[in-house]
Amino acid sequence: MRRFAIALLPILTCAAGCGWFGHKERYSTYCDATGCYTCDENGCSGSGGTYCNTSQNCQFGQTCDQQVHQCVNGTPDGGTPNGGTGSGGACTTNNDCAQGYFCYSSQCMPSWGCTSSTDCGAGMTCDSRHTCVPGSSTCTTSADCAQGCYCANGTCNETGLCRTDGDCTSYGAGYTCQNGTCAPAGASTSCTNNAGCPSGQVCDNGQCATAPSNPTGNCTADNQCGQGGVCANGTCEKGCSSDTQCGTGQTCTSGHCVTNPSPTGGCIHDSECAAGQSCENGTCHAACSATSPCANASDVCVAGVCQPNTGRIPQCQANADCAGGQECVNAVCRSHCFSNADCAACSGQTSCSMGYCQ
Repeated sequence: MRRFAIALLPILTCAAGCGWFGHKERYSTYCDATGCYTCDENGCSGSGGTYCNTSQNCQFGQTCDQQVHQCVNGTPDGGTPNGGTGSGGACTTNNDCAQGYFCYSSQCMPSWGCTSSTDCGAGMTCDSRHTCVPGSSTCTTSADCAQGCYCANGTCNETGLCRTDGDCTSYGAGYTCQNGTCAPAGASTSCTNNAGCPSGQVCDNGQCATAPSNPTGNCTADNQCGQGGVCANGTCEKGCSSDTQCGTGQTCTSGHCVTNPSPTGGCIHDSECAAGQSCENGTCHAACSATSPCANASDVCVAGVCQPNTGRIPQCQANADCAGGQECVNAVCRSHCFSNADCAACSGQTSCSMGYCQ
């Protein structure tokens, strides 16, 4: 397999693409005027030995040797090569080139095959020809950039792909893994749902934003979260038996209302919702006001948008709301007692104060 040092490869600057050097698992992808390469700690290999998982990752006429995960010419072990005859002819756009090639400086340059953009390196996307091509260099939001790039001042800036914040330490302080891309804190990061945002942020109108504060305050104990509810990290998860008992964008999981981790068939941007509605975590949320409250009883109005009520929820309003002879005291069901020993059987309540287990 041909090996050579990364420093010997000339880096080209392209108007289309935020930069062609990216990170793909423990390997890096690299393109220059001679084609695309795969690099690791030992050096880089060109079209005669590109790292692959399937023949679709190889150039036309090559096969993926599964024993060494390298693209080779011919058909070892009876394999089927990546078909086609692509050549480096003249071009104006990528579509002027055969599959496995992209257009650069009016010339078709060899690339590698793909089934989705995740098969390509940072700064590259998988086009309709199943070929990795440079992504856009201009942007309005990070959604306009290829994976491994983020949008800043209208330009796609390439860093690299990531799975955790630890993958981004080499880019400097403040860089975190945001929607699979290393980006600085405060970068306008695109998203489709909350799972694509850093901890503490939500996906609002296709962009990660600071989560709204609990409208009725943080909880400190389960009995502040209604009947059957639990307090998780200062946020109430209401008790439930079905999704219909939960707030907008929530789902009933293990008896508690939680934010839907993977909403489907919803929205990404506000424009995909009805007039006045907002898209948050892939779900359209209704507008609201003091004179137009939320239709969902499990929602609360926050900054003009109906949000799931994750703040404190009264456990009771009257003695009838409590079971086992308990009484409703300051919105919490409490048991009568004469001494601390009387409270031993009460879950989470160990002391007797003013006649009630606390």
